[in-house]
Amino acid sequence: MKRLLPVVYIILLLFLHKGTGVWALDDDYYLQLLKYGTDSDIEKAFNQVKTNLGERVNRKVLNIFKEEHAEKVYMSIVFYINFIGLNDAHDVLLQELEKRGRSEDYRETVIHTIGRLKNSSSLSTLLYLLGDTQTSIREKKAIIDSLGEIGEIGAEDILMRIAQDQYEEIDVRAHAILSLGKIQSGKSRPLLMDILHNPYEEKIMRMYAASSLSQIGGNDSLEALAKAINDESHEVAEYATSGIAQMKTEEGGKILLLALRSDYDKVRYYAAIGLGDIGFEEAVDSLKFRADHDTNDLVRREAKKSLEKILKIRHSQGENEGLEYPE
Repeated sequence: MKRLLPVVYIILLLFLHKGTGVWALDDDYYLQLLKYGTDSDIEKAFNQVKTNLGERVNRKVLNIFKEEHAEKVYMSIVFYINFIGLNDAHDVLLQELEKRGRSEDYRETVIHTIGRLKNSSSLSTLLYLLGDTQTSIREKKAIIDSLGEIGEIGAEDILMRIAQDQYEEIDVRAHAILSLGKIQSGKSRPLLMDILHNPYEEKIMRMYAASSLSQIGGNDSLEALAKAINDESHEVAEYATSGIAQMKTEEGGKILLLALRSDYDKVRYYAAIGLGDIGFEEAVDSLKFRADHDTNDLVRREAKKSLEKILKIRHSQGENEGLEYPE
């Protein structure tokens, strides 16, 4: 009978909380759950957890990987680790990657979680797996994304090599381009500029090159993006305009003012947002025209919002005389 008590305790708690979506129970519950619960009990509970359960429970959580369970249990625990950013799990997750036989979904989730923890000591393991012939395309993309999240400049050369490898999968190359932006690789700027301006490159790569140049920043990046706002591909032009807006510079404001006259709706849309974020006063008249007369509803809405922002700045500085707020 005494042996049954822990199991009865867990079943009772599961019953009481069933369907509530609330698992804010005490440490003892989770400790007993991890010790006596079924795989389904553990999976369901940890898929619901939305808070850090504390040091005692977290130590037991990491011990789960030393035990035999269904993959769904490990997956739910990895989701929990990712959600709370449990740095102590770093070494355990690297060990999980060394195990073959897990599903692609599981390995991809582990890799993304390693990236979330941003521990630079994982760089060597990730780079090794990136060159492993057994590593799938999905896993490669996840590894490249994680290298970007970790932000280690030590990954710069291999990311550049992948980005320009004509024999590599397009998706893999595109992810490498994005990660070069995340690590703010100044060394890759010329390569990214070439990709952006090459009409024969894959569109997704050109779009991502624009995004990364924006993150890297600098006058050269701004000039490269400015040349792309009239690109024959409207998607490339949109990414370039959005990138200039995100840089939030006065010089970028002048470029966005010109972009407000683009034939591409989304270019005008991003230009209007950017001008408001920069607080670019020279754009007041153009924004007023767009707010009143643009043919696109979204552009009119964003132009109005940006106009309000700029006029409020003027008003706070006592320079708003003679100007009316849009209705």
